[in-house]
Amino acid sequence: MYIPILEKSKRSREYEDYSKEQHKAIVESYLFQGLSHRQIEKSALKIDSDYFRGYQSMSILHHLGLGNEFKGIFKGMSVEDAIEILKKTNNSDYEDIIAILSDSEIYETQCKNDIESENSSVFTVAREGKRKIVYTTQYERNPTLRKRAIQIHGTNCMACGFNFFNFYGSLGKNYIEVHHVIPLSEFKKEILVNPLTDMVVVCSNCHRMIHREKNNILRLEDLRTIILENKNF
Repeated sequence: MYIPILEKSKRSREYEDYSKEQHKAIVESYLFQGLSHRQIEKSALKIDSDYFRGYQSMSILHHLGLGNEFKGIFKGMSVEDAIEILKKTNNSDYEDIIAILSDSEIYETQCKNDIESENSSVFTVAREGKRKIVYTTQYERNPTLRKRAIQIHGTNCMACGFNFFNFYGSLGKNYIEVHHVIPLSEFKKEILVNPLTDMVVVCSNCHRMIHREKNNILRLEDLRTIILENKNF
């Protein structure tokens, strides 16, 4: 059986907005049922496909490399048979799809520690990029709340005032990151989120600084104070 080549998109925003269960529902709907992007949004994501026009599901599938050639490719097959077919290709590119269908997740690990000594006179060459299977918990996010938060708060960073459009032109138009004032990981169940009071918009740099210390998530007010204190440096 011919299996098309994956052509992965680097855009990951929509993929990260949804849970692993939703990822699996989307992939299965596309590979095994051959549903359209809009149909997948209705059946798998339970969102308004007239509003999102299939863009959410399409972006997630494209991030995984699943283009038009994969639509309905495994129709009539079981998930187990499809996984075996992908495994027999001996192509590591399909590991992400196999992991999703198998209820596990593969993540590219991100380096979180700085180089211990930047002044070292010895330059070391090392290998990176080995894939790992990591079991973790993801917290489902509602893309509608994200859009509403941006409508309410705008696209200027609420910490430092940075505006992506002003700096990058059309490339940065309407872009800003949304931060939950209280991290979703602190709740043991689903909660009601008010985008006016429970969400803020921040630039990428400020968002990273808010989460810089895992056990000490900064408040927006605290980050503003730090910015003002260090403004002249």
